Amino acid sequence: MPRLSLFRPLLACAVLTGTAAAQAATPLPSAATAPDQVLRWFNGSINFAIGSNINCQTQQIESTASAYAGYTLLPPNFTPSVGEVFYTHLVVSHQGNPCTGSALGIEFALPNGVTTAVSSDNPAFCFARTNNFQGTNPVLINLGTDIGYGCPQSFPASSNGRRLIAPNGGAGGSGAWGMAFGFYLEFLIPLRATTPLPGISQIVWTINPGVGQFGQVGVAPTVNNEVIFRSTMEDNQLTLDLCSVTPLAAGC
Repeated sequence: MPRLSLFRPLLACAVLTGTAAAQAATPLPSAATAPDQVLRWFNGSINFAIGSNINCQTQQIESTASAYAGYTLLPPNFTPSVGEVFYTHLVVSHQGNPCTGSALGIEFALPNGVTTAVSSDNPAFCFARTNNFQGTNPVLINLGTDIGYGCPQSFPASSNGRRLIAPNGGAGGSGAWGMAFGFYLEFLIPLRATTPLPGISQIVWTINPGVGQFGQVGVAPTVNNEVIFRSTMEDNQLTLDLCSVTPLAAGC
């Protein structure tokens, strides 16, 4: 099983506070990789205008959520290979302040030649970060162990690819993901490619923060055609972008 590091130092890639800078990825050479590598994220552009709501205090119309997507690279900047497990993630922040919060529906669509690769060794992960409203300290929550949410390990088909449904019921028992002002969510899904990808076709995430409201973010993975396995995911560390948000959440 890949190890999940709950501390992530601030990097050049933005966490919903600026532009998502991503350097050009290069294919991984055939040399064996060292164990316990910390995987980095290649992130796509941020969508700052997902949905809209009326601010609970000002009564002004505002954007509800922002989000971006990414996928893992081996350090320093090597792309995954055909047949190897890599991860995609979605990071969502809730900058809107509706009085009742939001219940987000989340879907994702994969490029041709890419499938999910969930197993006991490579599970999906789901995390939330609470806000620091009125001076309270933010907290990192592992939704996989949360009695009201859980983290799905299978993803039913939907009109926008596959649905990410909270297996323990989620917000109001709807399977959606509850958020309020200042909250963050991060989802990590294992994938595997069966064919090389040139970095053109995107992994597309669809976020539905309200009735009739949708926003999308994406990232186009590059997968090289080197098929000799160099390392298993259990030798690698995944990281959370939620743990680069300041102030640092308890649990990071």
